[in-house]
Order: sequence, then C-alpha cells, then structure tokens
Amino acid sequence: MKILAVPALLAAAFVFACGGGDGDDNNNQPTGGGNGSTPTQAADNGAGATGGESGKVAAKTGVVTIGEERYEFTLNQECKSSFGVLVGVGKSTDGREIDVNLQIPPEGGIEDIYPSIRIDDQVKDLDWRAGGDIIGDMAGVSEGDSQVDTYQNDGKRASGTATFLELYAVMGGKVEPVQGTFEFACE
Repeated sequence: MKILAVPALLAAAFVFACGGGDGDDNNNQPTGGGNGSTPTQAADNGAGATGGESGKVAAKTGVVTIGEERYEFTLNQECKSSFGVLVGVGKSTDGREIDVNLQIPPEGGIEDIYPSIRIDDQVKDLDWRAGGDIIGDMAGVSEGDSQVDTYQNDGKRASGTATFLELYAVMGGKVEPVQGTFEFACE
C-alpha cells in the first residue's frame, strides 16, 4: 500500500502547488477552468505555439503570447515532468517583474489535473489566467472564457493555444477573453 500512496501524494502536491481546476472528470480529459469548461483537445497538427513546428524554444525557456503581447521566460525556478505532467515556473528573460506558472498534463489526461497558465505581469499590473479554478469560478465568467484550448505534451515540451482572462479586469466586472499561444521546454 505504501507504494501506491507515494504517487498519489505527489499528484496531490502538484494540484495543490499549481492550482489545478475543479471541473468534471469527463473521462479523464482535461478541462479549461473550474467552471465546467469544455474539454480541451490535444493538438493533432504538430504545430507549436508559434504556428510552426514544435520544439523552437530552448530547454528551460518558454514563450507565451496573449493577443499582441509576447512574453519570454527563463524557467529557472522549476521545470519538470512528473507522471507526465509538465510544470514550468519562471521569470521574464529581460529581468522585468513578470512571472509565469504553467501546468500541462499528458494529452490523454490525468484525473483532477487540468492545464493552466498564469502570467503575473507586475510591470503593467496584469494577472492573465488560462484555466485553473480561481478565475473559472468568478461571477460573469462563462464556459470557455479562460482555458487551455489545445495542447500537446511530449514529456519534455508542451505547446498549444489558450483563451486568457485578466483577473483584475474580471474582478471589476469586465470579462474580455483574449486568444493566445504558448510553448515551453523543460529539457
């Protein structure tokens, strides 16, 4: 029994540390937010976040675009795969106070582990969210407003598309979803 408890505890730690969503199980397919979003679909075209081939970013780096804004990160704090879930945490490559936190499960899904992306842009006082339970449960947020739409995860790299909401705007009653892309690599 102790052998089975260790993986379960590690999975629970990931959910707690990275803010996993609380959507329906839906046959173990990941969902976007905690508001019962539609299941995300794994990208099947081989295209990365930049619209070309996946694998363009170097190891321990990430790129996220939200609308016209492009963010580049060094994943120097944490970037690893555990049970197929890729987790990346890092800072802006240009030294500005902008942080990223990404969690992308394997394409087949893991029960109660949901894809999510957070960009905390302290320079512009923006807190962008795609997926996760905090923004999905807020008033005025509809299904699909904040979610990782499509993704692929090969165990070392993840890429895809997402719909972002800005947390402070939503708190002020302004729900305006913005399309974006992401790509990051742990190795």
